[in-house]
Amino acid sequence: FSMKNKARLLLVVTTGLVVIGLATLFLFSKFKQHSELGKQAICYSVNIRVGVDSVFQFLGHSSNAAKWSSFVDHITPLNPHVVDDGQVGSERRCFKEENETGIVWDERITEVVKNKKRQLVIYHLQGFSVQAEGLATEQIYTPTKEGVRLTFCLFYKNDHPGWLDVLKTHYASFTVYSIFEKNLQNIKNILEGKPELVNQS
Repeated sequence: FSMKNKARLLLVVTTGLVVIGLATLFLFSKFKQHSELGKQAICYSVNIRVGVDSVFQFLGHSSNAAKWSSFVDHITPLNPHVVDDGQVGSERRCFKEENETGIVWDERITEVVKNKKRQLVIYHLQGFSVQAEGLATEQIYTPTKEGVRLTFCLFYKNDHPGWLDVLKTHYASFTVYSIFEKNLQNIKNILEGKPELVNQS
């Protein structure tokens, strides 16, 4: 092959690998259409054998995050003198490390429907290798015969993310899904009286 043909072949092979990689990413991504939210989201659910009111109250206290989160070391309310923790308008800062360096972000609670859902917008992200604007999380509480089905979701609040943010979210979806899985299992274990099974790694 001439140098020109080699360059063309390399370009074709590289393009093919990129296309295959993107197709695989989108195919297995955890960022999918969620029927209950009516939009694309990363979601994970767990059934807890405890009354919905107890679960809702437990997650309404920022201090409890240190017990169940596998990613966050602690959460500090920013305006408790103005709005009660866990209520609409409540703002809080999330720290991954105990010394409050590295990964940090803020959350504001925007919607609360008692024993049904709690929604938080995310902003001021620091220290993340992959970032996107306009993200929100939602806790969905669905009563069951034996207790409650608790779901955590991450999605775009404005419904119009740019293509680059969408691509980054597909890429990060596996990590977010894994964190949701660990956190929800931790919440289940704590509330069902099995704290020895809590995963804090």
